[in-house]
Amino acid sequence: MSKSRNNIPRAAIHVGAPAKSFSAAEGYEPERRGWDENTYRLKNQDTNNHYDFSRKHLNFEINGQGETVPLGSNPVPLHERLQKRLDELGFKPYMDKNNPLGISDNSPNCTVGIIVSGDHDVLTRLAFGNQNVDFTLQKNNAHVVLKQGIKDWALDTYHWACDRWGAENIIGFDVHLDETTPHIQIQTIPVAKTKARGRASAKYVHKDDKSKVLSQKEWKKLPEEIRSYFIRTEDERREKECVSYASVWGKDKYAVGKTYYQMHTDYYNKVGHKYGLERGDDIAMLPGEERRERVHKSKAILEAERQAKDAIAKNQLENERLEGQKEKMTGEVQDMKKQKESLEEQNDRLEGEIQNKEHHKEKLEGNISRLEDYAAALDIKEEDLIVPTLKTDPLVKNAWDAIKTELEKPIPTFGHKEWKEERRQAIKTILTELQTALMEAKKAHNEDIRKMGKALYNKAMQNVRAIIEQNKQLQKENGRLTEENDVLRKRIASMDENAITRLRDKKDAEIMELQERLGKAESEAVRSGNKAYSEHQRAESAENHVREMLGIPEIKEIWENIQQNKKAFLKQIDKWIEDGVAAIRDYADGKDNDFQPKQGNAVAWGIIAEAFRYGLDPTDEKQRRMAAAYLLERVTWNGMSEFKTGLTASRTRQLCDAMTVTKDLMANLLLAAGGRGGINTGGGGSNCELTNWDGTKKKTGWGRG
Repeated sequence: MSKSRNNIPRAAIHVGAPAKSFSAAEGYEPERRGWDENTYRLKNQDTNNHYDFSRKHLNFEINGQGETVPLGSNPVPLHERLQKRLDELGFKPYMDKNNPLGISDNSPNCTVGIIVSGDHDVLTRLAFGNQNVDFTLQKNNAHVVLKQGIKDWALDTYHWACDRWGAENIIGFDVHLDETTPHIQIQTIPVAKTKARGRASAKYVHKDDKSKVLSQKEWKKLPEEIRSYFIRTEDERREKECVSYASVWGKDKYAVGKTYYQMHTDYYNKVGHKYGLERGDDIAMLPGEERRERVHKSKAILEAERQAKDAIAKNQLENERLEGQKEKMTGEVQDMKKQKESLEEQNDRLEGEIQNKEHHKEKLEGNISRLEDYAAALDIKEEDLIVPTLKTDPLVKNAWDAIKTELEKPIPTFGHKEWKEERRQAIKTILTELQTALMEAKKAHNEDIRKMGKALYNKAMQNVRAIIEQNKQLQKENGRLTEENDVLRKRIASMDENAITRLRDKKDAEIMELQERLGKAESEAVRSGNKAYSEHQRAESAENHVREMLGIPEIKEIWENIQQNKKAFLKQIDKWIEDGVAAIRDYADGKDNDFQPKQGNAVAWGIIAEAFRYGLDPTDEKQRRMAAAYLLERVTWNGMSEFKTGLTASRTRQLCDAMTVTKDLMANLLLAAGGRGGINTGGGGSNCELTNWDGTKKKTGWGRG
């Protein structure tokens, strides 16, 4: 994808995973219900969050009547509005037979969350105009006033959503202005019209008298010879609204993909083009590396990269401007040299004492040299802007070694629970100390950057002081030249007075012009020093460092090896998924009651590979089950009975629940994913490569120790 194409402002629509329900706390977040300043502060402890309490008053929502009201105006919480609409539709979830209060895993999905956003610059301009807004959370933004443009954009998006899903099925339409980029959070219920179940009722109408209509029971009571006078008709089954995710979004992942694609196109045609937002790129069309970066990068990293790119662009423009000034000053110096040559010709025509003006000419050349020195002083060398590297690897390694030491301590015969609690507390203490050490390292790193910027500023100020000192010397020289001009004017009174006056005025004008240039140069030097210090603090992007490091052959070779390792790991991920799908299908086709060890091992690695593909943590049970669901979606069930399909899916989920994925295993895989380590499955696919949380080996495959 070309660079110019990436610079085009685009709309963005993210559709969340369908859900069976959500908790009250999950519903409170989009409505900011009950959030105070302390809640914002606690939320921002997660570096992926970027909530600004001083902009909370700008949030708003659009209610069911299409009115723009402050966020949280609806007295009924979001989760209660969901249940109310589901009751209206007569929706009843499948309950878990083992837990009467829980919803079964195979219950239909009944709600979908959608986030609509777009280019940061376009949306912030619609929301805030030219107001000064601090997105770094360093300053208070209580003075910011919301503009009408963002309300128009939100209202157009609301009408588009109503046309697509129905106003009564949009239970939440919240517009957030207190995060990095303005966006809309929509909560919908997928509702479709379907025909009522059951057989259609039959009626019998008389051939000659249409007013005579009998039911089927009444018709059967008639004699056989009279029945032939009636014609059988059927009433068409009535349509009714019901919750159906498949009918609205698609019956399989391919149909869902087509729905997503058409949704982006429709949004651009009806809303996006009005606000200068092009249609969003399909993520499937992006290169693999960029696609993975979009999945794994946090908001904080993306915002830092955006600010770094802006700073680099501004630096480039500033450098181009300084280069233009430099070229302009060089041209002016050349013009002054031409004027100097003209003065030489005039001095040659004067008598012998006019030749003393040669000394004046040499002084002017010295001043020109000083001006050129100032132009050189404006250059900021690239090595002066190198930011010291934040070294955290030793801290992380020490913490990891300490954790491994704790985990390697033997398990006592009795008191397993106390032993586990001691290990948990010890590991928690290690992680707390690691966090403190990282914060101190970051603080020291910031102090190094501040010192470097201060040194750069002092260096620029030294150059400015030198120029000021040169200016003082120039003023003294100017005074002396003025005195010489006065003496010379008296001595050549008998000569052409008009010519001498013109020459004196011209030289005085040159001196004044040179003084003005030096004054401007002093001011420009101060501004350049301040600008260099400010831009140096903001340019924390690793882009320049990577470019410099890749110039070293040894580092370039290491980098290429890392890229090759990444490609090899991605191929291994695909192989694990392929083997996992094949193992599930083999079990479905077979007659075994459970997975064989080799099959179970392949399925387990397939689940871990799916987790890596979607950015999930397989050590977490909930996220591991999501990865198992993605793996099951890849299986082709052609020719398989519904019972066998359900049994295979159930056995796969049981295997997933029984799995224990260690942090040590994940650390090795993460190193391989980053290209910094080889791929090691712990045993080449045997039945004993898995490890329990306490370090003991599993003997019979995944999840059965």
